[in-house]
Amino acid sequence: MKLSRLMLSTHQGLGLLIGIQVFLWISGGFVMSVLPLEKVRGEDWITEPVAASMPTGQSLRAPDVVAVDLGLADFDGAELRLWLDQPVYQLSAAGEDHLADAVTGQKLSPLTAGNAREVAQRDYAGPGTVAEVALLEEGLLEIRGRDLPLWRVGFDDSRHTTIYVSPQTGEVVGRRNTIWRVYDFFWMLHIMDYSARDNFNNPLLVTCAVVAWFLATSGIWLVVIWLKRKSRRKKTA
Repeated sequence: MKLSRLMLSTHQGLGLLIGIQVFLWISGGFVMSVLPLEKVRGEDWITEPVAASMPTGQSLRAPDVVAVDLGLADFDGAELRLWLDQPVYQLSAAGEDHLADAVTGQKLSPLTAGNAREVAQRDYAGPGTVAEVALLEEGLLEIRGRDLPLWRVGFDDSRHTTIYVSPQTGEVVGRRNTIWRVYDFFWMLHIMDYSARDNFNNPLLVTCAVVAWFLATSGIWLVVIWLKRKSRRKKTA
């Protein structure tokens, strides 16, 4: 009798404490399941890639020669690709990337604001136009995990789309919008990581999960005890 009363009191007390978080878990799961991932990622407003080949009739310089001419120490390798309709090398040296014209050998990185704007405009297929271009030098939660600095190109559409472009490689490294920001907020509530928003094994979450498991287990146990008592009362009646 004492054990069941203690279990009931503990169950009720913990239920009051953990109830709000359980509600947030359910709410977060609901919101994240309802929001279409292609809109969260901005994929429905990405320009369809067009197959393109390297222009003919152009003599490309050797990437190692370009690296030497640019004074890049510890040259590791290069990737030849098209960037804004021109052949370029993405050179890797001393753990850093550099962009260079594959024909002239001219260094193209870090990108200018105009370059970043053009890259973002070519990537974007939404109804808006560029509203701002700014160099982001301090980290933001919505672009966490990316190397800084980054060009931040904002559009004036209904979703407040923002495209992030690497000034070193000329590539789009992130697409964010209002739908993504709402999703990310509920993701934060769901995993209970209120700082970095990427650690779903954090102690707070684990502790609350254990408490929630205890509540579920103790609740089942209390129901079993209640059913047994009810059965006994019927027999003695």
